[in-house]
Amino acid sequence: MIRTYSNSPQAVRTRQWRAKNKIRNAVQRKLYMGQEKNFVRVTMMRPFKPSNMFPKKRGNSLYQRQVRIPNITLEGMYEELILHIQLMKDKFPGTDGRICRYCEKPWTYVNTGFKEKRNYPNFSVDRFNSDETYKKGNIVFCCTQCNSRKNSTTKKDWLKYLEIDKEINDSKD
Repeated sequence: MIRTYSNSPQAVRTRQWRAKNKIRNAVQRKLYMGQEKNFVRVTMMRPFKPSNMFPKKRGNSLYQRQVRIPNITLEGMYEELILHIQLMKDKFPGTDGRICRYCEKPWTYVNTGFKEKRNYPNFSVDRFNSDETYKKGNIVFCCTQCNSRKNSTTKKDWLKYLEIDKEINDSKD
């Protein structure tokens, strides 16, 4: 018998404990995620989760998520974060460098939970070119609001927007 994580004795015990101790589990998670280092750790590890690297096909659905296996290690992502923070400190003297690359506003580390409205400018990791995977030179540290706004646009879309913007501005003159 092949034992998967979801059927392992440890996973069964964990699910049972969480079912019996919902409030205690929620409080522990809130405390854990309320610390900057833990929030960053969980966010940075998200691209490396097996469910993100090897998504399952959902029934007869025609939609299948693209596989995005990171071409960088977790340590490499931390190095990129340090470089980003230093770049932002140089660009905005007097700040701690924890600033969104897109909107240039400070990001936060607020644990909103799963059911609460997520309108905080929390720390997020984005792929600059969404056609490529997570790799050195394609990682942008930003707030969740900017990451959501950018969503799945491609470089081709941006070039088209710039072309249209230029046409509109040229026609005004």
